[in-house]
Amino acid sequence: MENDLGIVFRSVLSVRDTLEGSIAEIKSLVGPGQEAYAELIDFLTFAARRAALSTAPLLQDLWVLFELGEKRNGYFVEFGAADGRGASTTQLLETLYGWQGAIAEPARGRHETLRASRTCYVTNKFVYAEDGLKLLFNDTESSEDPSAAAGTRRSGKRYEVETITLRSLLQAAQAPRTIDFLSINAEEDTRDLLERFDISAHDVTLISIANVDPPQGEALAELMTRTGYERRFAPFSMSDAWYAKRDQAAVAQPAAA
Repeated sequence: MENDLGIVFRSVLSVRDTLEGSIAEIKSLVGPGQEAYAELIDFLTFAARRAALSTAPLLQDLWVLFELGEKRNGYFVEFGAADGRGASTTQLLETLYGWQGAIAEPARGRHETLRASRTCYVTNKFVYAEDGLKLLFNDTESSEDPSAAAGTRRSGKRYEVETITLRSLLQAAQAPRTIDFLSINAEEDTRDLLERFDISAHDVTLISIANVDPPQGEALAELMTRTGYERRFAPFSMSDAWYAKRDQAAVAQPAAA
């Protein structure tokens, strides 16, 4: 047994050394005329060294920590948190960095685990452009696809859920004016939802919008630019779109990755 454990430990050391070697090699590529890539590499280094801590599908939690200088005791809002553990963009922030926040997850099968594993405010309502409607919700029972509105999925259990606006969610959660991180599992009405929220009148620093298709992405990009946000780390966000408020984009990032 001790021999097997020793083999595993040496494997861990090997992975660490390989990672550090790769990081050093990438950093060496930044020369004259390549300064534009320096921040991308800094984030890549930061994320690589902390990847094992992340519970987010695309390391969104590490992006938030990088942008905010590993801020503690911040505030998040997350739409579609699954069970709050397996594919959550905010679990790391809450459990290791002392953040509080508000979570909306309409899938019935996830409520028990979600409420047991998280201490933040939780609602089973569906975040939408209007309050108090009844929508047919399609529960795919997959933590990789935590929120699906009527008509967007072909399989799963269907039942009615009540809607809540983002403004009402924040009021119910007694959220502070400053929201450090807003994580949205995108639906077709995301642009309308954000416009009705009047995002320009609220102090939201970072926004991650998941599963953005090209047509929706263009409309969202126009809205975000108009309301004072800039796209961040597009080469890493993949199907997501990450945005930072321009007047707060120069937040205190870590001095060393």
